[in-house]
Amino acid sequence: MKKIYLLFFVLLVIIFASLYGLNHYREIKRHQQEQSAHLLASCVNQGILSLFRLQANDWRKHPNYYLDQQRELNEKIAALPKKILEGPSFNSWEYALDICEKLTRNTNLQHITIFRPLGELASAEMSDSRTFKQKASLRKRKKIIGALKESAHAADRYLRDLHNDINIKLRAYRFPDEERELIWNQINSEVLEFYQKGNFSLKNSEVYLERVSGFYRLMAENPRGYTVRNGSLYFYDPKLRSEIENLNRAILQGEGEFFANYSQIVARKQIPVADY
Repeated sequence: MKKIYLLFFVLLVIIFASLYGLNHYREIKRHQQEQSAHLLASCVNQGILSLFRLQANDWRKHPNYYLDQQRELNEKIAALPKKILEGPSFNSWEYALDICEKLTRNTNLQHITIFRPLGELASAEMSDSRTFKQKASLRKRKKIIGALKESAHAADRYLRDLHNDINIKLRAYRFPDEERELIWNQINSEVLEFYQKGNFSLKNSEVYLERVSGFYRLMAENPRGYTVRNGSLYFYDPKLRSEIENLNRAILQGEGEFFANYSQIVARKQIPVADY
């Protein structure tokens, strides 16, 4: 009888130890998942904060600011693992590091696509009348305007592209469904829920770029209709002068609005505070 009681006691000890071990394993696993999710949420957040700094830039004064932001973002991302990881590395952490690296690379490329052409448009070279008849300068202007059209579309779909990129990256790795859902929910609750598409207007950008394109096209198509004297344009053809002046006036009036448009790509949401 004593042996039966002893066996029963040993069995209970084994069961409790197993349950404790299982619970401890689950806690460790859950904590690891939370670290991976927090890393990716922080990674996404740093990319959006970089965008906000770019949105606030004066592109006439700092035409290459996107390069500064690229370096700064890379440094901030590189510092995240040391701040977040507790204990040794694990599989899903390595996956998260990989995803973060890829997301950051795509973010930098997206920012270059959107903002580099703004700096080029704001350059003195773009409006230098002495080069209006030069074929090489004309090709460069066409290239910049083409890049700006692509830039406007990229700005318009910024958040949508970011959501898609995150989803694609998460599905490409072998996260269990539960863990993938946890990561996505944490990215949403920590970051994405606080941002929304801003008041960026693709239509206004396209109208302005069409005017700029028309201006340079007229100058290129009528090389005998004007000359440059002391840096100023002198027109032989009154009709061409009138057309150019009207177009140039519209461009100058819309220039400030065009650059300001790029400060509204993404906006912070006004999150209501619960009244307790």
